[in-house]
Amino acid sequence: MTKDWRLTAVERIQWLILVIFTLGSLAFWDWHVTLGVIIGGIIVILNFRALRMIFESGFSDGKISGSVFVKYAVKFLALLAAVAGVVFLLHEVVNLVAFFVGLLTIFLAISVVGIRGYRSMNEEEKTNGA
Repeated sequence: MTKDWRLTAVERIQWLILVIFTLGSLAFWDWHVTLGVIIGGIIVILNFRALRMIFESGFSDGKISGSVFVKYAVKFLALLAAVAGVVFLLHEVVNLVAFFVGLLTIFLAISVVGIRGYRSMNEEEKTNGA
């Protein structure tokens, strides 16, 4: 894949953002907050990795495999179960606001990679005279 480096960059930046959020959560001096950030971040990182694996295997032959839809549905239900499990079963152990902040790591990572790509496009246009 030619654009595979962007997916790898998203994964790397996700881990970096999770580490930054985790270190930032230590300022609250409450392990509930730190645990919420870590669990939310890990759930979304594993979800993104599973999504990448499903699509890479499903589109590898150049055509769409029928099992992609089934795998995606199972992954989506697993994500919902994980988030619902934390919200309903671990709400006394995990700070829910911190948990949802941990879930935001994917959004921030995609935004960072997109902004970096946009900036590099603008620099290429300036050097090419367009």
